[in-house]
Amino acid sequence: MSSTPATTMFDRASVDDVEYDFGARIDALRCHSTGSLRAIVADARREQQRWYLEELAATRVLDDRRALDGVPDASVSARTAKSNREVARSLESLPKVAAAAWAGGLTRDQLQPVTEVATSATDAEWAVRGTTVAPVDLQRMARTAKAVTAADAEARRKARFVSSWRDSEQGMAAGRWWLPDVDGVLVDKVLDHMAERMRPAKGMAWDSLAHRKADALVELARTYADAEPSGRFRIEIVEITDVRGCVTREVDGIPVASETVRAIRPDAKVREAVLDRTGTHTTHRSRTALPADVDRHVRRRDRHCRVPGCEATRGLQIHHCHPVGTHGDSHDPTELAGVCPPHHHILEPHGPYRLVGDAEDPEGLELVRREGPAP
Repeated sequence: MSSTPATTMFDRASVDDVEYDFGARIDALRCHSTGSLRAIVADARREQQRWYLEELAATRVLDDRRALDGVPDASVSARTAKSNREVARSLESLPKVAAAAWAGGLTRDQLQPVTEVATSATDAEWAVRGTTVAPVDLQRMARTAKAVTAADAEARRKARFVSSWRDSEQGMAAGRWWLPDVDGVLVDKVLDHMAERMRPAKGMAWDSLAHRKADALVELARTYADAEPSGRFRIEIVEITDVRGCVTREVDGIPVASETVRAIRPDAKVREAVLDRTGTHTTHRSRTALPADVDRHVRRRDRHCRVPGCEATRGLQIHHCHPVGTHGDSHDPTELAGVCPPHHHILEPHGPYRLVGDAEDPEGLELVRREGPAP
């Protein structure tokens, strides 16, 4: 018995020979009426749906024969392949739902969640009801209809991960996390809560939620770093001087701007290095930018952020108030103030604001714009 291969719209091997000009097709359709274009969209979606059902039917038979490829199809994500297999299994016992999908009443986005909530007893009901419910609502119903077992909970736990990496070229650190139910909700709630508490200084606009949640994540890490007595998390700035006398600055291999160095210098360690023809070699041991007694004095004096109106007390950083380019080496306590990380970012040299006045005076500092008073 010979088998005839299924016919398709075009042979994959000769795809380069297919002549199709999408731009020309758009130009041709511009001559059609709006009603005609909507009919084309509806017909196309219906045909897509029917071919999708044909794919599901064939997938179901292959699944029965245990003939599905063990190697994942590179053109389909593993999640999509698994979803198609589960939908195909469910549709075999849901003939009314399958017929509604074939007629175009149920879209592909609706079909998958409907197969999760429908049963043989409610098949006819969902064949009608599913066509009137938005996909997002159907997905919510599907989530609530499925009971989470102990095995599911353990699988979620085993799937947890946090991945982080660095892009030195763009000067960014990146990451991605995937946490199970309760743990993920806890992390999300804490970041949201911290972000909502990051109020701007008086007269300033709120930063975006994404920026504030990023700052909240850094604050969590900084709080842990501050609680570590060894000081192992203190930022180290490496100042590299090449054979031409040009100086570049790096933090853990990531190049940073001179303005960034001046902002973090009081709280960091500094290591000087020289780049010669044989490579980089250190000329001095790392040192703290501020003498220990000055650092202790400023931190004892400033128990909360010195930006007027801010009462933050955790993770304070020492900021140089004097606006000259060399202020990073100043040890004068009248020019040093403790500020919270969010406000440190809006102060010079990065931001548009300055703290001016005598830091030794409890009420001696004022927040001003570089070009004039803050609004």
